[in-house]
Amino acid sequence: MPGGSAAAVVRRLLADLELPAELVVLDSARDRSEPVWSSVGPRLDALPEVNAAAAERAIALGCGVLLSGDGADELLGVPRFATAAVAARRGVRAAVRYMADVASSGPGLPGELAGAMAGLLPHGLRARAYWAANWPAWCDPVAPPVLAEPYRSAATAWARQWVDTQVAAHAAAGRSWARADSWDAAFPREAIPPASAVAEASPFLHETFLAAALALPLGDRYHPGLPSTYLRCKAQVVRLLPAAALPVLPRHKQYFKTALAQASTSGCRAPRCVEAGLLDGQALAVESDTAVLLVVAALERWLAGADEKAAVFNG
Repeated sequence: MPGGSAAAVVRRLLADLELPAELVVLDSARDRSEPVWSSVGPRLDALPEVNAAAAERAIALGCGVLLSGDGADELLGVPRFATAAVAARRGVRAAVRYMADVASSGPGLPGELAGAMAGLLPHGLRARAYWAANWPAWCDPVAPPVLAEPYRSAATAWARQWVDTQVAAHAAAGRSWARADSWDAAFPREAIPPASAVAEASPFLHETFLAAALALPLGDRYHPGLPSTYLRCKAQVVRLLPAAALPVLPRHKQYFKTALAQASTSGCRAPRCVEAGLLDGQALAVESDTAVLLVVAALERWLAGADEKAAVFNG
């Protein structure tokens, strides 16, 4: 239900699985709070004010830690270009089903075929070809025009150097296209501090689980016998749940586009960033990219917090 609430889905799961849990529902439009300011830098979680409200509600309920599912899809979902890996672990029929499932996403069937052939290439050429196929927009990255100079040029130079570093790391490790995509899905991870006084953690990012997930054969992340593309591509996540959960699991991913679009509107005005010379006010006035506006909102919020804390910037 893109743009809808997940509450109905969660209620049904709790009821069908007979889980004795209290469900607390927050409205992303109404339940908002200011996250704790951190000198580390702007918070880049998608809905920081909603996350802060959830943390404060957890404190009020006496919770000692707020757990999330961060990392589950990235570490356990099947990557792109995994046709050969699926065939090796699940058989040819499973590989054909996998190809049908990914045909309309990302590089699609041409990418799968190219990925299968890429193993014949030298490591360096294989890594560069992988990047071109999987991240075409990041082959020659350019910082968005909302960044004012000299920051836009500096950010562009940094981004290009970062891409070169990632490609070189894939080449040095001799990764297949599938292994490279699985690595890029999980790393690097943004270090986001807690939104409030309660501790936050994800079991999927615990070092023991992380090591086990990375050691799992990529082909095992897919299972052709599950009832939808979404579940087939998240087979290891499904495997963590009781067998009785399968009939009631959602068959499609929820994206919460409406909540993200609403949150991004706060990035349309960033007077502190413009006054500080970080952003170009004219470019910001016509910017419509949700991802860019979310980052702008995070930067403006961080500067506001710095003003309140009377923070001193060095350098």
